[in-house]
Amino acid sequence: MRLVASALLLASLSVAAASARAACKLEQMEIPVRIVDRRPIATLTLNGTPMPMLVDSGAFFSMLSPSAATQLKLPLRNLPPNLRIEGYTGRIEAKLTRVEKVGLLTAELWNIEFLVGGNELGAGIMGIMGRNILSAGDTEYDLAHGVVRLSFPKGECDKTSFAYWAGEAPVIVAPLDREQHREDSAIRMSVSINGVRTQALLDTGAPRTSLTLKAARRAGIEERDLTPNGRSGGAGTGLVKSWTGRVALFELGGEKIADNRLEVDDTDNTDHGVLVGLDYFLSHRIYVSRLQRQVYVTWNGSPIFAQGSETPGTYDARFAALPQDVAKDDPDALARRGAAAMAAGNYPRALEDLNRACELAPGVAEYFFARARVHLAMRQSRPALADLDEALRLDPALADARYRRARVRSGLGDRPGAQADLALLDAALPPPATLRADMAEMYAGFGQASEALRQFDLWIGSHPKDVRLAGVLNSRCWMRARLNIDLPLALEDCKQAVDRDGGSASYLDSLGWTYLRLGDGAKSKTAFDDAIKLQALPFSLYGRALAHLLLNDPAGGERDLAAARKLKPQIDEDVRKEGFDFAQAVERLKVPGS
Repeated sequence: MRLVASALLLASLSVAAASARAACKLEQMEIPVRIVDRRPIATLTLNGTPMPMLVDSGAFFSMLSPSAATQLKLPLRNLPPNLRIEGYTGRIEAKLTRVEKVGLLTAELWNIEFLVGGNELGAGIMGIMGRNILSAGDTEYDLAHGVVRLSFPKGECDKTSFAYWAGEAPVIVAPLDREQHREDSAIRMSVSINGVRTQALLDTGAPRTSLTLKAARRAGIEERDLTPNGRSGGAGTGLVKSWTGRVALFELGGEKIADNRLEVDDTDNTDHGVLVGLDYFLSHRIYVSRLQRQVYVTWNGSPIFAQGSETPGTYDARFAALPQDVAKDDPDALARRGAAAMAAGNYPRALEDLNRACELAPGVAEYFFARARVHLAMRQSRPALADLDEALRLDPALADARYRRARVRSGLGDRPGAQADLALLDAALPPPATLRADMAEMYAGFGQASEALRQFDLWIGSHPKDVRLAGVLNSRCWMRARLNIDLPLALEDCKQAVDRDGGSASYLDSLGWTYLRLGDGAKSKTAFDDAIKLQALPFSLYGRALAHLLLNDPAGGERDLAAARKLKPQIDEDVRKEGFDFAQAVERLKVPGS
């Protein structure tokens, strides 16, 4: 996609040039960005309909979710036969569509193509704003303030320093990858991991910075030193093993960040060793100069790559460029900065900004919803509920806020209130809405099988290639198994979940319990064996103990039951709470505590 620069220019500022020639000027367009659930979101209007879009510097092209294309009634066509799209963890099944009119603030773009596909991203996101928009000019990422700026240098700018905000603070200047084609808009750079150079992609769509397993090995990080972290997914259909590991030294353009823990993913679907994610962007201000083919970076003094650690790395605070303040009477700027502070883990700063935004603009629902998310992150249910109530009073159409209120009400013991919110959501949401899978989980937790199955069916029927499909199929199987209903259908769901993702111990566990319900001890034991090879979960050990009984092996049952109770002393009660009352079978085992 090609943008006409003159249609985008909203402001102009002067930048001091290094030479004595004509001053360099930047004409800039400022795009407001909200950070929600560690996702930077901007709003486009597509054929007049506002669409929240993930701001994703890692995506080469803009994309719509299948549900967004359905909502907009957009016709789809096949990709060119020679075009194959790969995400971080697998292939992306996609189509093409054309949007007649795209609005970005005051600019209007006509007949713009989008890919249609990928996984639903949550947080109300309906698509991705990729580099075909973000690279219309130079790009400045000021996400700590909730802003992305498209910049268009005018005049003699070849030797200009574009870190115009830095003042006397030191500026990191690093070249873009010199080997990439000039038309390739990816922000690829060379970084160093424990002294070993590797290529990095700066990717705002990645919530956290991560290394590939190959890059970690090259940097001397051994698998035995990694902590399992489940599995990681991206825009593609696959999931890969993920760990966290200690990185002694991370260097980018001379900036040295010591003693951190970063994510390590076992993926080969990338030509770079490091994804530099949103966590880095939130602690830095970054200007990507396509004219000069280099990047300007300043650090704002906040923790980098913290990963929830009590020791969020080591760096020299003298090199921080103090972040510019925002106007105290600008509620939107305060709210965006507050949301960014929350994503960076600075909850007191987030509350300070959002309190002021709510005070200045008490009629804006989104500010109260943002503050509710901070309270939820701080495990403050009552203040969160008050803010969710106010947000929904101001704007009853905030679907994500209503779902979160249902969760809070349920957690506080108000099941009727939670069910009322779910009923309103069911009436308001389009059939393929992403939230329907989450609603199904809530109904299942309430034991309301018919309502849960309806939501499961709506989501599964409209998301045949979504990365969450295996997990949702497993959830539907588990609900049926524990409620002892539709067992042949439960078995089919579990088999499909395992076929799609056999690396999940929990899916194999569900399969084992379903076979137990059906009285098939041999197949149940095989499923539990496979689950325990991946992860010795207490539920799987307990289930295998029961499978041993069905196979007339009380010694094996006693061994597994003892192991399950050692890992989780309350496992008997937990099994009963899930609806599996096998008390008589357990009494046959001669195990202390049974």
